[in-house]
Amino acid sequence: MQSERPFRIIVVGAGVAGLVASNSLQRLGIDHVVLEKHAGVAPPMGNGISMWPHGLRILHQLGYLPAIQRDAVPVNRFLGRGPDGRVIHDNLLYTHVEKKRNLLQILYDGLPDKSFVHTKAIIENVKQFPDRVEVCLADGTIETGDMVLGCDGVHSLIRSFMWDHATKTSPGLIQVKEKTSLNTNWKTLLVSTPPIPELGEREVNITYNNRFTFLATSQPDAVYVVVVFLLDTPFTWPKRQRFTDEDANALAELVADKPVTDQLLFSEIWRQRTRASVISLEEGVMEHWHHGRICLLGDAVHKIHPNLALGGNSAIEGVASFMNNLCRVMRTTCGGTKPSGTALNMVFAAYQKEQRQRIKELMNLSHMAAKMHTYATPLHKLLANWIFPLCDDRMLANHVGAYFTSAPKLDFLPCVGFPSGLLPWAEYDQNDDPRNHHINGHVNVNGYANGHVAAY
Repeated sequence: MQSERPFRIIVVGAGVAGLVASNSLQRLGIDHVVLEKHAGVAPPMGNGISMWPHGLRILHQLGYLPAIQRDAVPVNRFLGRGPDGRVIHDNLLYTHVEKKRNLLQILYDGLPDKSFVHTKAIIENVKQFPDRVEVCLADGTIETGDMVLGCDGVHSLIRSFMWDHATKTSPGLIQVKEKTSLNTNWKTLLVSTPPIPELGEREVNITYNNRFTFLATSQPDAVYVVVVFLLDTPFTWPKRQRFTDEDANALAELVADKPVTDQLLFSEIWRQRTRASVISLEEGVMEHWHHGRICLLGDAVHKIHPNLALGGNSAIEGVASFMNNLCRVMRTTCGGTKPSGTALNMVFAAYQKEQRQRIKELMNLSHMAAKMHTYATPLHKLLANWIFPLCDDRMLANHVGAYFTSAPKLDFLPCVGFPSGLLPWAEYDQNDDPRNHHINGHVNVNGYANGHVAAY
């Protein structure tokens, strides 16, 4: 009987959000399964994911910090350049950035029990019932649980199943306006190369241009270059562009003669490439993050431009918010009683209430920066060339840090030993060492998330 079945969660997607969710659920002792459509975890796609301290603090709680720090390479300088490649500003905002190996591999390797992750799991249908949810796979398997966590990225299949269910049970709830709120204003060319002396060894260079920008991160063993193009004709969901190697070559040709620095043209970078691809950059925050027994996390419900490295971190803090609310409800059940559908919806609603407005503000912040970098309007060009270079490093750090200090952590795990910094965390937990409630610099992790740059 369903009432005799233990409480179980079905997580869809083994990206950053899905793997952090699995680790958190294992720490809570909650049965679950992670369904990943690919043949393995951490495919060699994408071009980098960065970690700010609020995301890193959660990973520290889950035991990942030693692996992340093991081969860290700090970035020394953050340079903004004009179209001619000359330096406009040189500040210390990214002094504590570090570059590492594949983050997804670290997240997977650090799972207490990897058997919860099932690969090659192709989902064909999701059926919701009053007391359960069933996920039907292409091989005939039916995974039964009490809820589904959709962590399957910006082109989320689970989101579509959630909308379908809402249309049947709550007609009019999901409007066309919400479905088309996922906007695509940019596309990006991702390039990896061996070290290039003109880009330094541990530097971040952003070169502003009219309707496109270069972002190059140099490391001792590689260089990662992102070329972001402002689209002439933006589009919305459900339209989706797919790109080929010919598209990558065509975009590279468009900017071949453009300076990345005052010593280096893009064509010189392109000639040394070891890998290149093109992806679209979507932006949007959905209005409804849950319905019935489905709840969405990460890119499935909010997608942020990657230029300020806020996407992957937002996914991780969203997992923390969700798990904290789930933990509170689980503690109120007694005698092994499973949370009711009503109780689960209270968890979903609390998580959305805590995160939605905050994520919208972060998305707007990244959107503004992207417009500055591509000189989208004369005002954005003025901000990029004259206003931003005059801003004090500490003022910028404090402004961005205000978002980090108010971010959630995992309330059910200790946070002792996280490196201290300058800005205090907003909350105080008496179980933790108060000396550790500080913001540290952020860490740049060379990881990948389902073919999309989760953050940069």
